[in-house]
Order: sequence, then C-alpha cells, then structure tokens
Amino acid sequence: MIIWLSGPTGSGKTSLASIFSKLGYGVVSEDTPMRLFEAFAADPSRYCEAVQEALMRSRHDQYQLRSDKLKVVFDRSVDEDISVFCRIHRASGYLDASSFARLEVLAAELEADLPSPDLIIFLSANKKVLRQRMKAVGHPKLIVDGLTEQVRLYDEWISCRSESVVKIDNSKCPPAMLDAILKGWLC
Repeated sequence: MIIWLSGPTGSGKTSLASIFSKLGYGVVSEDTPMRLFEAFAADPSRYCEAVQEALMRSRHDQYQLRSDKLKVVFDRSVDEDISVFCRIHRASGYLDASSFARLEVLAAELEADLPSPDLIIFLSANKKVLRQRMKAVGHPKLIVDGLTEQVRLYDEWISCRSESVVKIDNSKCPPAMLDAILKGWLC
C-alpha cells in the first residue's frame, strides 16, 4: 500500500511516519542538506529554487532506492511540493515565473516515475497549534508567516484529490494515541 501523509507544516506528518515505520512501512521523507535549508532561510529569493528542487528529488530518489516498494509512506509528496509550497514561494516572490515553470516540469517528470497513493492521510490542526509546533522545532519565520496561505492552498489541494482520503484533526491528539489506533487498524 502506498500512503501519502499530507497536511500543513506542523500537522504531525513526521510523527505519524515514525509510527508507520514501526509497523513495517518504508518511509520516504524530506532530506535536504541543512546548509542549503539554512541558506534558504537567510536568503529565500536566492535559494528557494534549489531547496524546492532538492526536496522533490530527495523524495523521488529515496523511493527509487527502496527494495520494497509495496508498503511505503511518503512524508509529504512531490505533488504537495509543487502545488502548495512552490505556489506559496511564487506568490511571495521567492520564485520567479521561469523558476516556477522549471520546477513544474521537474515535478511532472518525477511524479511520472512515482506511484499514485492508495490512500492519503490528511493531517490538520488549528493554526494556533500549527504555529506553536512550527516555532518549537525552529521552522524559519518565512514558513511560519506563510501558514495562512499554506492552509488555504492545502484545503484547495485536498479538495481536488480523487484518491481515498482520511482527514485527521490532531490539534488535541498526541502521537501516542495515533500509534494505538494505527496498531489496531493496520495489524
């Protein structure tokens, strides 16, 4: 089964991916060089395109290197990278039109080589909780400041998906509770 864990930054995707890993799923996650991400946080206009490309390629490459491709969880998808984050960065002026167009072509090429999800688990939380979580782990100010637009684009994105979708508002749900539920559900 191919599962996409989707939702705004701070919604709990990485925590849920860890739970799936304990249940025997392979996890495809973001793997961006820290120096590049720090450069992006300091000078987003200069490094945005490089960061977005690195994120998309890391998801693709991690999946391609997996020996078991039948039981995989994506901690965010390439489709979200382009449909949510690249759109935010384009609107914010961090990506110009040609960079955005190049990333759209790259995303389409990578997605053609990746499986569609059997299930999308869409995690959400109220904005106050998301902001607290984002600040607690040290997300750059530009990501925190773009939260309202991120949530809006995610709502638009998830409403257009044709796959099976489970929506979970985990504003008041600790990872241990999801762990207990999933162990009973998937085992």
